[in-house]
Amino acid sequence: MDPITHGVIGLAISAYSGDPVAFTNPVSLGCAIGAMSPDIDIIAKLKGDYVYLKHHRGISHSIPALFVLAGIITIGLSLFFAEFQLLRVFIWTLIGCISHTFFDILNSYGAKLFMPFTKKKSMIGILMLYDPVITVLCFLLIFVKEKTTALYIGIAMSFFIYLISRWMMKQRAEKIVKNYYHHGYKVCSVNILPALMAYHKWDFIVSTKSHNLVGQVNLLNGKIFERKKFKIPEDEDIQMFKETNMGKYFQDFTPIYQVIKSEEMDNIVLKSIDLRYYLRNNFMHHATVIYDCEKNIVQSFFHPYHIQKNIPVIEVK
Repeated sequence: MDPITHGVIGLAISAYSGDPVAFTNPVSLGCAIGAMSPDIDIIAKLKGDYVYLKHHRGISHSIPALFVLAGIITIGLSLFFAEFQLLRVFIWTLIGCISHTFFDILNSYGAKLFMPFTKKKSMIGILMLYDPVITVLCFLLIFVKEKTTALYIGIAMSFFIYLISRWMMKQRAEKIVKNYYHHGYKVCSVNILPALMAYHKWDFIVSTKSHNLVGQVNLLNGKIFERKKFKIPEDEDIQMFKETNMGKYFQDFTPIYQVIKSEEMDNIVLKSIDLRYYLRNNFMHHATVIYDCEKNIVQSFFHPYHIQKNIPVIEVK
């Protein structure tokens, strides 16, 4: 989710404090700023997309960092308000910080909640990057002036019921995909992700003994649309890619990728594709490693957001 949406969620959550939802209220302000603060890792973008995508949703989204961010924000706010309940503002600011990582985990990108103990991303993958239902619930909490206990309970229940319904939609999508590919392939794994744009559609990556299949399932009619079909690469090609700096980066960046080998002008080219995100008739993120005929690395590139965008990666020779 974008920082503004996170801020709206934080502002809405502060309504449960019982205080008026307003930027003149340190509880509301702390919760809203806290909900945006883990995206402070955007400063890494000053060093380019390669560094930014490496660190995005990393340490700044982890449990230890959330406490640190909440503390810094609370101390900062205390300088601007004469009447200030330090512990109370800290608690609600921390809740705002936690909400950020929580909602990031609910979408398909995930977040490294337990850094520095592990670099593995936690990911549930049931919400789109922007979810209109969550926005509507937040606006009700922010803009309804006469807030009753029934309203608070109703919105909380609506939120949890909505999450359960999205989880059930994901399970149904997985069942449809498994049934569709059950007869023609030996299915090893099925990954279901929320579509980037369409609310009623879910993206899938099916790994089989022979192919990786990428497509989308429409829950309204149960139809499968297969976008791409890739042959499983040779183990040697996968290992070659993994041993490069680009390969190590790409494995950390995405858990689901495809390696494609080709030969171009006496060079061996290994191209890797992040299979998770498909937009405007192409996958969003790619990587390329070029070798000479003796399998020495000539060049490596990271292609974030578009295949034509080339970021050189230094390899140890």
